[in-house]
Amino acid sequence: MKTILDTDNVFDYLIARDYCQEIDRDTIKSEIISAKNFNILIKINEDCSLLVKQEIHDVHGETSGEFWAAWQMQQLTKHFPDFGEKIRDFLPELLYFDPDNSILIVKYATDFDDLASYYHRSNQFSIVIASAIGQLLATIHSHTFERSAYQQFFQAKSELRSDYTAFSIIRRLSRITPQVFQIMPPECLQFFKLYQRFPSLLQAIVDLGEAIEPSCLIHNDLKINNILLALNWDCPSAQVIRLIDWERANWGDPAFDLGCILGSYLEVWLDGLIIGNTLSINESLQLATTPLELLQPSLFSLTRSYLDGFPAIAIARPDFLDRVIQFAGLALIQRVEITIDEDRSFGNRGIIMLQVAKQLLCTPQSAMNTLFGSNYDRLTN
Repeated sequence: MKTILDTDNVFDYLIARDYCQEIDRDTIKSEIISAKNFNILIKINEDCSLLVKQEIHDVHGETSGEFWAAWQMQQLTKHFPDFGEKIRDFLPELLYFDPDNSILIVKYATDFDDLASYYHRSNQFSIVIASAIGQLLATIHSHTFERSAYQQFFQAKSELRSDYTAFSIIRRLSRITPQVFQIMPPECLQFFKLYQRFPSLLQAIVDLGEAIEPSCLIHNDLKINNILLALNWDCPSAQVIRLIDWERANWGDPAFDLGCILGSYLEVWLDGLIIGNTLSINESLQLATTPLELLQPSLFSLTRSYLDGFPAIAIARPDFLDRVIQFAGLALIQRVEITIDEDRSFGNRGIIMLQVAKQLLCTPQSAMNTLFGSNYDRLTN
C-alpha cells in the first residue's frame, strides 16, 4: 500500500529513516510550500532544514514519475566525476528517493533566495546573475554535447516521460482540435482564434519542430522560478546561483533551455504591462513597470556568457541563435496556455504576449534587435 504524506505522518516517515528523532517531534517546525506537488519544509534546527516532496497521485494511485529524472541527474554527477566536479555545487542536494511512493527528500538551502522573488522585490537585474546562469548552462550543455555515454546513462535508468518536451509542446499547438472550442470558456476561445488566424505563426512552429536537434542534457523547464540566488551573491567569491527542480530533465535541444530562460526574463517585462482600454499595444509595452531596456543588459550577458562558454555550438549549428529566439517565443505561448488552464482567463495581457511571441517565432533576426538592443552587434560578432 502506498504511503501518502500529510502534515502529520511526514514526521513518522522522517523518523523511520533517521532524518530526525522522536524526541525532536515537538520542536520541529513545518510549513506547506505551495507547488504542483505536496511540498513541506521541515525545520529541524537552525542548521538543518529538509524539503520533503511527494508527487500527487491520481485516482488510480499512479504518478507521472518525474522525480526519477531529478534523482538520476544526481546519480549522473556521481557516475561521471569530472562532470560532477564542475556542476555538483550548483545543483540541489538530494538526500533520499523513494520511487515506490514518489517521495524525494532534499536538503533545503537556507543561504539562498528564490531568484523570481528577488527580481520582484528589487526590480534590479545585475548582469552578474545573468552571466552566472549563462555560464552554468553552457557548462552542462557543452560537457554532455553529443556524448552518447551521458545520453545512455541518463535515459536508460530514469523513467522519463515524453509529455513535456519541445516536440510534444509543438505537436499539441499544431493539432488544436474542435473539442477545444467546446470545453473552453468563451473569453479563452479568443486565444485559439487569434493563434489560428496567423498562418505564418503556425508554420513557424511547425518548422521549429522539424529543426529540433536533441544533442545534450537539458534542464527542460528552465525559468527564473527554478533558480536560487545566493544571499551573498554580490561578494566576489560567491557561488551566485543554484539550479533546482530537475524533474523534467531530458536529452534535448540546448536551444530550448536557452530560449526558455530568455522567455522567462521577457515574462518579467510582460507581467508588468500597464493595461487600459485607451492604451495601444505599443503604449502598454512602453509603460511596463519593468521596461525591456532594464532587462536588455541581462538578456545580452546571459546569452554572451553562454556562447563564450560553449563556442562549439555556433559552429555546429549556424542557426542556433535563431532557434533560441524562437524557443523564447514558444515559452511565452506556453505561459499563455498555462494562464488559460489555471485561471480560465485570456485578456489584453495575453493578447500582447501572443503578439510578442509571434514576432520572436516568425522574425527571429529582427526580434534580436528588440531583445538585445544596441548590444546586438556585439553578440553576433
